[in-house]
Parts: sequence; C-alpha cells; structure tokens
Amino acid sequence: MSVDRYRDDVTSAPTALAAFFSSNIADPVYAKYGIFLLRVAIGIDWIAHAFLKTYRGMHTHEALLAKNGITPLLAWPTFGVEVIGGFAILLGWYTRQWSAFLLVFLAVVVWIKWPVGWLYSNTGGGWEYPLFWLAAQTALMLAGGGAFALQTTQVAPKFKQTTD
Repeated sequence: MSVDRYRDDVTSAPTALAAFFSSNIADPVYAKYGIFLLRVAIGIDWIAHAFLKTYRGMHTHEALLAKNGITPLLAWPTFGVEVIGGFAILLGWYTRQWSAFLLVFLAVVVWIKWPVGWLYSNTGGGWEYPLFWLAAQTALMLAGGGAFALQTTQVAPKFKQTTD
C-alpha cells in the first residue's frame, strides 16, 4: 500500500501511520528532510571534531599523526579542511563533493584504529564509531544535500526523441 494514497484520504491516524511505516520506498516528500538531518549531524560532527584538536592542543594531533607514520606537517591542513568541509556539509554547499573528499579522512581513521579492535570503548578507541560515520557520510554523498541546502543538484530534464 502506498503512503501517497493515504495523504489525501481522511482516514484514522493509526491507519495512516501504519501505511507510512510499512512503505519500503523512499518517500519523495519526507526523504529530503531526513537527508537534511543527516547532513546537519555530519557537518556538526566534523566541526566539533576539528575544534577538539585545538582544544587538546595541536601538538597532540601532531604526535598522533607521527605515531602512525603520517607527517606532523599535515596537522593544521587537516584541521582547516575539517572545519571548511564541516561548514560546507552543514550548509549544504557542494555536499556530495565535500562528503567524498572527507571520506578519505574517515578511511584513514579506520585504518589507524584497525589494530585497536572493533569496540570504540577499547583503550585507544576502536574502529566501530569511525566506520559508522564513514557509512553515514557515504550515504550522504550518494543522497546529496537534501532540504535547505545552499547548493542543490539540478537533474537535467529528459527530452523525447523526435523522428522526422
């Protein structure tokens, strides 16, 4: 049963609610708001994560990079990219491009955390949480900016082929 059938119907709330949750297709009306919430959560997470580096001191981030065989000279550039990318995602400005670019950062975090083990509660933090954010950000990259994005993706209209 389609959700659309119940939108214009004057049915009881339980019936409409059951139809809403039983649909297995993406709802064209509400999906963009779900993507918006995902975009806001990911954008805020990137911004908070970046400023956590400065709160603890950039020397801590430099030491973490060096410990994992990455040059400490990348500490400030990674901070800058995380802040700019976080705000871009939060505002919906080139969401897919920024999400794709920042996936590299998440992949590196999963790679660094791999030896610690699965659970994020392990000493040193495992790769459970970074892998979750990698999957969530991949979903955002595939879905686009959603509602209230500064830059929206325009789909080119399909043209009918005419025969002469």
